[in-house]
Amino acid sequence: MAVAAVFEPLLLWGYVGGGVILLAAVFVHRRLAVRRQVAYEPRVLGVGRMRRLVRQVNMEGEKFWRLLPSTKVIVCFVAVSVVMLLVGAVIGASIVRIRNVGTIRAVGVQVYADSQLSTVLTEISWGTLNPGEVRTFNAWVKNTGNDAQKLVMWTEGWVPVSAQNSISLNWDYGDEWIPAGASIPVVFTLSVDPDIVDVVNFSFDIVIQGVS
Repeated sequence: MAVAAVFEPLLLWGYVGGGVILLAAVFVHRRLAVRRQVAYEPRVLGVGRMRRLVRQVNMEGEKFWRLLPSTKVIVCFVAVSVVMLLVGAVIGASIVRIRNVGTIRAVGVQVYADSQLSTVLTEISWGTLNPGEVRTFNAWVKNTGNDAQKLVMWTEGWVPVSAQNSISLNWDYGDEWIPAGASIPVVFTLSVDPDIVDVVNFSFDIVIQGVS
């Protein structure tokens, strides 16, 4: 999506620029065609020969210009391209896409990305987010201590600091005790405020700690 966001305006501007160039070429051609004169001396060529030469020059020149669309078609093409460009600009200005990676720090526990507990989870890539979007991520937390523990979770290290006023992270942990060596599934939920402004990229740390 990021690539499309970059190349779509360039493509539209290319359409508009190409249409303007074609329109200008047709306009210039028609103006020159009206004023076209052959700079040969009539006494040398003769009237009949000069007329034949004029027709030949005109026919050779028109072979290329016949390939071009009409002025009305070019005008319509440019108008549609401009409208598309304006609509795309308005839509693009109303959508703020936010990229983030949340780094996980575990204290007294271990966090995994799969139920088999084979892949340690060190960060969550939330991808590209829109204002008002809510996204979830599944993880598994294992008690690596020697006693039963409860879990606490908080966030810190927000960059920029103002992002935490419009973005929140929660999970569905139910405050239950986790026996030593046991694990439980949890679901993280990241919520973005619909009115978020001035945040394009952000990062923060997710801290999960086991408490006896």
